[in-house]
Amino acid sequence: MERKTKATVLVEERLLAEVKRLVGRGEYRSLNACVNEALRMLLAYEHRSRLEREMEEASRDEMFLTDIKATMEDFKYVDAETARRLT
Repeated sequence: MERKTKATVLVEERLLAEVKRLVGRGEYRSLNACVNEALRMLLAYEHRSRLEREMEEASRDEMFLTDIKATMEDFKYVDAETARRLT
């Protein structure tokens, strides 16, 4: 289990009340567990969003596209052999 630390945050009353309802219904073990899960989900979303933005940028970068095409050309025979073995 990862080391934990205390943090003090201000939360909108409505959000806190809803989270407490979830805990009360047994959806989460505790308020802490719910907050930790929410933060994990937020960080995962932010990570995916950043990757999507970077891929969108790369898709407009001629140098990147040229490199990808060259790599695909370099590996086309290996890829074909692998595909043949898998079928």
